[in-house]
Amino acid sequence: MKEWFRDWFSSEEYLQVYQHRDEDDAKSLSDLILANVNLEKNALILDAACGAGRHLINLSALGYRTIGFDLSLNLLKKARGEARAKSIDLNLFCSDIRRVGLKPGFDLVLNLFTSFGYFESDSENFKFIATAYRLLKPGGIYILDFLNIGHLKDNLLPESQRRIGKKTVMEKRRIENGRVIKEILIKENGKESKFKESVKLYSREVITGAFTGAGFHFLKIFGDYNGSGFEHGNSPRLILFFIK
Repeated sequence: MKEWFRDWFSSEEYLQVYQHRDEDDAKSLSDLILANVNLEKNALILDAACGAGRHLINLSALGYRTIGFDLSLNLLKKARGEARAKSIDLNLFCSDIRRVGLKPGFDLVLNLFTSFGYFESDSENFKFIATAYRLLKPGGIYILDFLNIGHLKDNLLPESQRRIGKKTVMEKRRIENGRVIKEILIKENGKESKFKESVKLYSREVITGAFTGAGFHFLKIFGDYNGSGFEHGNSPRLILFFIK
């Protein structure tokens, strides 16, 4: 079965469709993380599935030692370009999150912007949790930023259409077999491109159970990037902090 994220995250259209996820979002989440995690100045941070590097660039600019990886070479190229424009040297590599070859010694592991739940099986989706536990020092922190299924189910927009430059972007969304599925049709000058997103929906309880089963202890929870408390039906995000 073809994995949808390989084509979508490697496309130029992905960055255009999600251009509204700007640096302000990334800074808000970075600030939230730093306000709730006691990091030494020489702390080593891993950003798993770092995408275009928005959070990694913010943390690197503050002087932390950072490493990031992503499956998409296109997104890694974008991250390097953005960092270079700010005179920041990022340590990046290409990897599938299911097969990460790193040595232990990290103080903080990040998995942000719903870069979780992409795979068909639970064992694949939860595999990196055990990897992160191995990579973290004792007392190290893992932060997962995921969608909140309670809010998603009550607020899912079945269809939408918008213009991005000369492109018309049409998106259809549905929940099917425990997954939220988005079909994306992009039209420009008579040409069409089709992409898909499919994310497995996991509740707070299931995710917390997977982390504690791997040896982590629950630490904190927030419902948005500004640090609001988590409410099942109202919070747009599920931001979980765990400690080794």
